[in-house]
This record gives sequence, structure tokens and C-alpha cells, in this order.
Amino acid sequence: MSNSHIKYLLGLPFSHRQSRLAQARRPLTETEFVQQITDQAGDRDAAVAVWKRLKDWGYQESFTPYPTDSLGSVFGIAEEEKDEDLILSILKELDIPVPSQQTIESFGAVQSPLQVAKFVAFCRMQGGR
Repeated sequence: MSNSHIKYLLGLPFSHRQSRLAQARRPLTETEFVQQITDQAGDRDAAVAVWKRLKDWGYQESFTPYPTDSLGSVFGIAEEEKDEDLILSILKELDIPVPSQQTIESFGAVQSPLQVAKFVAFCRMQGGR
């Protein structure tokens, strides 16, 4: 079995979930997505970065991410991928120092695009101390 077949099979649950969501809700533009996140105290630059990454993680062309979508169940992003490929890469891209393990734990779980952007805002504040 080729890599593309394996990727297709592993992505089926998320493809179906994204397809159902795309049919059930109106698509957001990048501007609307970013605005919704910044309205809820998320970091604007992080919101833009998350949008771009999640568009690449999408399985359905008509699907657009929402700030409260589950990174795991909607996008199939595993815990390690979320930490390394999403959060750490955004911190690096925005030149924000990686916080200590204690600081990370004090923030709590990050399970949605909104929480990623709030975590980045939290890290910016920690860096200013």
C-alpha cells in the first residue's frame, strides 16, 4: 500500500467530520476567523498563523476552521504534532521564547485554535516579565 493510500485511510474520519461541519455551518474567511479570536483575547499574529496551518491540515476543500474546533477530533492533530508542529512552530515564527514547563502547565490544556492564540498571548505576557 502506498503512502498516499495510508494517508487517505488515516484521514477518513477527519475528512467525514470536516465535510459534515462544512455542510452545517457557514464558512469563515481568514479575516472573520482572526477577528473572532482577537475578540476573545487571542493573539492576532498567532490567529493568522493558526489559520494558515489549519487550512493545510484540512481534508475538505470547502471546510474552513472555526476558533473553537477541536484540534484532535476535527483535524486529527495528535498531541505531539500539536505541541511541536503547531504551538512551538508558531512561537518560533513570532520570535516568542518558549515558556518553562511550569508556565505551560499553569496555562492548562490547549485543544482549539482559540486556545492556541490565547496561549501565545499568555507567552508574550510571560516574556515581558
